[in-house]
Amino acid sequence: MVTPRVLFTAGMDFGDVPPAQAMLEEAGFEVVCRRTAPGQPKEETREGLEGFEALIAGGEWIDDFTLEKAQQLKVVARNGVGYDRVDLAACTERGIVVVNTPGVMADAVADEALGLLLALVRHIPEGDANVKSGEYQVPMGEDLSAMTLGLLGGGRIGAEVVRRALGFKMRVLVHDPWVDAESVRDWGAIPVGMDELLRDSDALSLHIPLTDENQKLVNADLLARMKPGGFLINTARGGLIDEEALLEALCSGHIAGAGLDCQATEPPVGTSAKLVEHDNVIAMPHSGSKTATARRQMNLMAGREVLALLQGRVPEQVVNPEVLEKLDLK
Repeated sequence: MVTPRVLFTAGMDFGDVPPAQAMLEEAGFEVVCRRTAPGQPKEETREGLEGFEALIAGGEWIDDFTLEKAQQLKVVARNGVGYDRVDLAACTERGIVVVNTPGVMADAVADEALGLLLALVRHIPEGDANVKSGEYQVPMGEDLSAMTLGLLGGGRIGAEVVRRALGFKMRVLVHDPWVDAESVRDWGAIPVGMDELLRDSDALSLHIPLTDENQKLVNADLLARMKPGGFLINTARGGLIDEEALLEALCSGHIAGAGLDCQATEPPVGTSAKLVEHDNVIAMPHSGSKTATARRQMNLMAGREVLALLQGRVPEQVVNPEVLEKLDLK
């Protein structure tokens, strides 16, 4: 009997053997670790997938082209919530199950969202630069307790952001048609429509997935409807924002500042590069989930999902459930 092979390309920073690797090898599977390089060419991904039953994916593109030689592939596991680089239709057509790891990084991302907001409102990078330069100027900030935080999107991460914001005594508004109003109230937040969210929020934080429908959702029109002098926080996906429009809103002063964990192009080039260089932007290298605890939990969940599929069981976090009709699983 041929031993099933698992390709591990996710960039997990462990000093020892990744927990998913140990789990899968103990179950009798062969695991090959080959970290995805930034901007990896699709041709390299296509060649690398040949001969594997499972992929614990990094940032590579999974689509018709890269799946061309992946005749044995049964499951693609994403370490994280987002799967915008995975063509679900292409996977479903081939009988490939796609899973993700929701929830386990919620604390880490929520922490960073509040950290970015605090850094903007209290001018922390500016203050640090002033002290180090010898100028010792004291910038004027604001109490978070005097501000209203608006969340575009709820879900697990949004709920954790609400809990943290309430700890700072903020008023919190949430707009998410997919989360029932009672759940939002249970978090301690106020469910609102889009118009009220944009009009009343001193800071707007994005917590929605990147889909074809909401590509560049934060465009010139939406930014114009935001409260003048407001802040924008994005710990979701860079593609949610029309970066040219945001740059114009920052230059005009309509948006006072932006905290961006992610950009439309990573590493940033072109408009993304101009945006992150703006004085009123705090940019991070898409590191919202990069904590030791979150990464280990993500790794373990991805491993468990792969193990379930390879052992003939239905994984818990399937994002293309229609594929299950093609498979004989318990």
